[in-house]
Amino acid sequence: MGEVRRSLGKVLALALVLGSVLANATPAAAGANWCEGDPVFSVGGNVIDVTTTFATGYASLVSGPLNFELLVPSNAILPLVVSLGGSVPIRGSVSRSLPPYYGLFSMPVVLRVSMNASQSFPTYTRITGVTKLGWSVTLLNTVTGTSTSVQQYRFYLPLL
Repeated sequence: MGEVRRSLGKVLALALVLGSVLANATPAAAGANWCEGDPVFSVGGNVIDVTTTFATGYASLVSGPLNFELLVPSNAILPLVVSLGGSVPIRGSVSRSLPPYYGLFSMPVVLRVSMNASQSFPTYTRITGVTKLGWSVTLLNTVTGTSTSVQQYRFYLPLL
């Protein structure tokens, strides 16, 4: 009986996390067609959902995938790429290249977004997440970037 309760608790927790991530998805503006890269990362049981979009008209200017690199402290627990979704090819990676961090409530994280584009055009990136306790958080509101430069976003990942 105890094993069934524990298993049911785990299933409910996973359903809560997935439901929270899906509920926080940002719909595209009506009337516009968008290309989107939507990788999901996990660090220490926390989910990080990144969404980078740009107008479909610019897709022909991009050669190769959208690149997402998550930089975490060298002592981060179990950082990994969970999924690589989107309407364009994407590549995701995690690098333990930041100095060790020993804070109690949050951890510094850096996300680099890049692509190989023949001309400059605007991109839009938003980062949301779900903590290991199931709390939905906005880690970075939508920011505008440029296709021809590496966009680097620093934010703090809650550890609770």
